[in-house]
Amino acid sequence: MLITFVTLLLVIVAGYVIRSVTKPRKFPPGPKWYPFFGCSSLVASMTKKHGSQWKGLSTLAKEYSTEVLGLKLGNEIVVVVYGEKNIRQAFTGKEFEGRPDSFFVKLRCLGKRIGITFADGPLWREHRNFTVKQLRNIGFGKTAMGNDIQCVLANIIDYIGRNNDKPINPTSIMPTAVMNVIWKYVAGEQINEERLAFLLDLLRARSKAFAMAGGWLNQAPWCRYLFPELSGYSLLRRMNQQISEIIEEAIRKHKIRAVEEQDFIYSFLQEVEGNKTSFTEEQLKVICLDLLIAGSQTTSNVLEFAFLAVLRNGSLQEKLYNEISQVLGDDVPCWADSHRLVYVSAFLLEVQRFYTIVPLAGPRRLLEDTVIDGYLIPKESTVLISVGDVHFDPKIWDDPDDFKPERFIDESGALKNSEHMYPFGLGRRRCPGDSLAKSFIFIVFVGILQKYRLECSNGVLPSPEPVIGLISAPRPYTAEFKPRI
Repeated sequence: MLITFVTLLLVIVAGYVIRSVTKPRKFPPGPKWYPFFGCSSLVASMTKKHGSQWKGLSTLAKEYSTEVLGLKLGNEIVVVVYGEKNIRQAFTGKEFEGRPDSFFVKLRCLGKRIGITFADGPLWREHRNFTVKQLRNIGFGKTAMGNDIQCVLANIIDYIGRNNDKPINPTSIMPTAVMNVIWKYVAGEQINEERLAFLLDLLRARSKAFAMAGGWLNQAPWCRYLFPELSGYSLLRRMNQQISEIIEEAIRKHKIRAVEEQDFIYSFLQEVEGNKTSFTEEQLKVICLDLLIAGSQTTSNVLEFAFLAVLRNGSLQEKLYNEISQVLGDDVPCWADSHRLVYVSAFLLEVQRFYTIVPLAGPRRLLEDTVIDGYLIPKESTVLISVGDVHFDPKIWDDPDDFKPERFIDESGALKNSEHMYPFGLGRRRCPGDSLAKSFIFIVFVGILQKYRLECSNGVLPSPEPVIGLISAPRPYTAEFKPRI
């Protein structure tokens, strides 16, 4: 009896091992899989060697001469797609609209896979449509939003004027400015300065912690019981609690009508009171978190990269200023001016190409078996989309490693090639806050260059190398803002 049991156990283990290292039929090229771990250790070592997961995976794809890279991380089948044809398919195909149903994703969403960023199916469709509609109803993407951004610009100009006797770190300005505009539409008011600084610190730390903990907690969620601190689980739980308290406080203020402005939270609470099944305070809380995360760091990072590019390309700064001066004079910039300030618009497109904020987009969960570039990808696989590689594809861009805004201007002086840019994704999962991001980046960038000339602090040129985690950020730097006379 014992011999039979042991034999059966060995057969089961052997079957599991064989199945775990056997790749599906017509699966794309990639490294060898090992029992239990897949190729996780190789991906981890490539990430460490090249400084980011995006660059590590890109190197692997080149080694295997493929635009569809097949991996297995723990028990999760992961495919990374490259090339414009493939990433367009992944961005727009309905079969790619799912999100992974993993412990790590649930941890990101405060415990459940809800909200809009990581939800899918009917819940995602209903709430994404509701969120976009209600934000537009209260002025998001309209003239009123441009006016709000202009007010924020005036505050930024005032801050620089009071502090331009010393070097300024753009990180001390941009994230708070973006957050105040977002929070006005979400919660109807600005966040007090101390609470805002605390929230931004939390979001920055949370982003770094997720980049650190992703592998551990995604591939082996049980490790949170054995190594709660080392795995990053305890840290993320504490941060989730603190962020929840901030959002819950805003919801409580709306329940007692302590906020005057009509906003997204009021709109959502009306649906809750109407007993609509999927409209719960829990869902509201995660949507608020989604909106904060999606808009604050990405938009401010683009602006910080834009000012970095100005410092590193001195001759271009005067070209930018001359266009602004000739077209606008002293007029306050607005989004409509982007069509008249062609070189400025080209410069900002080049910033978003050269410093791709989300070089590895996703993750997506395949809702059915799908063919990509001739390879068969099984249903439930996780798909990552290498936007960064498309933004540096020599088949699309001449001299992609050079910073050249002129690549976006044709012979007649009009903008071109913007259809090859994917800073906000594409398709139905395209970033719903792109109108805010575009307007904010343009108005603030133009408004600052209109008033100030940027110079390197102590003559030291900041590093062009970004820090790439879940998103890209510039290495810390300061600049001197000299008033234009």
